[in-house]
Amino acid sequence: MHRKLLEAALFITDKPLGLNDLAKIAGVNSLGFVKDLLEKMQKEYEKRGIEIVSTQEGWMMQVRQDFLPKVAHLTPYSDIPDGCKRTLALVAYKEPVKQAEVIKIQGNKAYTYIKFLEKRGLIKTEKRGHTKILKLTKEFERYFGEEKEKVKERISSEFSQRE
Repeated sequence: MHRKLLEAALFITDKPLGLNDLAKIAGVNSLGFVKDLLEKMQKEYEKRGIEIVSTQEGWMMQVRQDFLPKVAHLTPYSDIPDGCKRTLALVAYKEPVKQAEVIKIQGNKAYTYIKFLEKRGLIKTEKRGHTKILKLTKEFERYFGEEKEKVKERISSEFSQRE
């Protein structure tokens, strides 16, 4: 039962879960027990197309990196609203980019998009003078399953084809 709850939690979440969170979900008081279960599950998943991994942020389930390029096109990234996707593409294309430039291109709604993307961990902001500098994060690469440079190349080629 504990194993099934852990598997369900890792499957459904969109972010890594810490041992404490997983222990609560499974209704277990022993973090060692939860960690042992997760490590056993990791071994079981070694032969599958998805894997259970431990990161600095916590535990998560993801598509194996060697399969990701062949299946990534199947997900529409539907958990990110369209306006946020456009903002994220803009940040990826121009990184590092001033928040003021993004607002100039997209209008005031971009403030909301930037907050959403920052909360999701896909971008980070650094205060610089009267504006902020927007950059992509490692979570961006994990989410899209590619290095940001490859994503940037795809966006650049898409922009050049439209011109």
